Amino acid sequence: MFKRLAKIGVLLTIKEGYLLAKNTYGLGAHPFKTLKSLSREKDRSQELLISGWPMYVLALGAGVVWVGRRLLATGETGGWGAKGMTILFLGLSLAA
Repeated sequence: MFKRLAKIGVLLTIKEGYLLAKNTYGLGAHPFKTLKSLSREKDRSQELLISGWPMYVLALGAGVVWVGRRLLATGETGGWGAKGMTILFLGLSLAA
């Protein structure tokens, strides 16, 4: 039973990974054609993955800034503005 579930999980991971790579490339090369094919296929998981790219980039950028501030040990030099912007960026990126 576990072996069968593991096999199905691996196959689904390979399929979704391929589709994500194909659709990401397609958005860069010919975005309207890719979006049209996504809407025609009704593949909701790929639509969510592709439409989430701006949120992923925003979350990654805000996370890098936050970690960088902690690694550089700048402390409270940013004040409430830096804290507020960090919370705002993280909140907006995770509110998808």
